[in-house]
Amino acid sequence: MTCDSDRYENNTGEIMKKRVLVVDDEKEILAILKRFLIRIGYEPFTTDSWETAMEHFYEESFDLAVLDVHMPERDGFQIAKEMKTAKPEQKILIFTGLDPSEAYGYLSHADVEVDDLLYKPFCFRKMQRVIEHTLGDA
Repeated sequence: MTCDSDRYENNTGEIMKKRVLVVDDEKEILAILKRFLIRIGYEPFTTDSWETAMEHFYEESFDLAVLDVHMPERDGFQIAKEMKTAKPEQKILIFTGLDPSEAYGYLSHADVEVDDLLYKPFCFRKMQRVIEHTLGDA
């Protein structure tokens, strides 16, 4: 193990960055979040499709999943519930344009536990603090 809190060694001894799965139906947001996550030292995998997200989720390991709430076909809470059912230890961050009371009401109806909620518009410093705290890097 290294002292670098955003890295770990894989079974071959290579230093690996923590992996973040980002799901949002807005390609512009995905591009921005991808650049941001790379800049702060994470390895992002971004997709605008919940199907693609779940395929990779089941085939690979991610340290964190970052999910938008409002997406076509399945919302972020539904995806989070499927992820937590399959891998209860999965860390999940939801971001939303809903106001906090509406988001928590939605969350309680969805019957899923997430690690944190971020409200749009959000600043990148706050998002970085939330990610680092969620992953134990703070």
